[in-house]
Amino acid sequence: MSEESRDKAPSAEEIEGRFRSISVLAARPMIWAAIAGLKVSRRFSWRAEFDQDLTRLKGPLVLAANHRSHADTAAILGTMPQSICRRTVVAAALDVFGADSNGGLKRRVSKDCLQFLVAAGFHAFAFDRLGPPLRSVRTSVQLIRNGWSLLLYPEGTRSRTGEMARFKPGVGLLARFTERPVIPIHVDGGEDILPYGAFMPRAGFAAVRFGAPMWYDSADTPISFAARVEEQVRELGMRTAESKRAAVAMTSLNGHAPHSARAARKQPA
Repeated sequence: MSEESRDKAPSAEEIEGRFRSISVLAARPMIWAAIAGLKVSRRFSWRAEFDQDLTRLKGPLVLAANHRSHADTAAILGTMPQSICRRTVVAAALDVFGADSNGGLKRRVSKDCLQFLVAAGFHAFAFDRLGPPLRSVRTSVQLIRNGWSLLLYPEGTRSRTGEMARFKPGVGLLARFTERPVIPIHVDGGEDILPYGAFMPRAGFAAVRFGAPMWYDSADTPISFAARVEEQVRELGMRTAESKRAAVAMTSLNGHAPHSARAARKQPA
């Protein structure tokens, strides 16, 4: 991606303006209705477990997850409490979802359509993962201060091997500057539903686990805090794998799909 394209990374004001547009507001429920239809026709589902009731945490949250598939975002947003989901933005890679002045007309139109769909369906915005991160971090901080929770993938890219990469310090910068809790999240199975390079989802099951909130403290640096969050996501992954094996075994025994996302929204007392 060119420096000119990077300069087009949107500001918080531009992002919120897009989310408020009539076209985005009208398209969002239709996109989620389409996802619900695909879940039935393509036979995939997801379920979540929560270490803490997220609705009891006041103010916006920073949500940090591992990343294996584009299905991860839908699985996370589709299982979190709706009161939080409605005010959650997703940091999407600028070089993938941002403007592109290098391609031809067909490529630019495709990018514009993709930008619209992810903005409408997931409240996604372009985050520069390749260049200096300060502008994107400032934009993210402003969105959080404006009352938006933020979902990001600190690895910086999807894993093609299933192995989790080291977390980048951006999640630590966000926690430090916003003084908001970070919720570690592990998703297992998104890559079965939508493998790397696939366009249409396949039959599969994703398990999502939301961990307990983590706070940036005086002993932390952005790097050390990112390492702490990474460690928690890895620990959640081990527990998620156990839960997923149990759910799949129960599915085989009962002869029906795992609990729906609607059932998974229930929070612990």
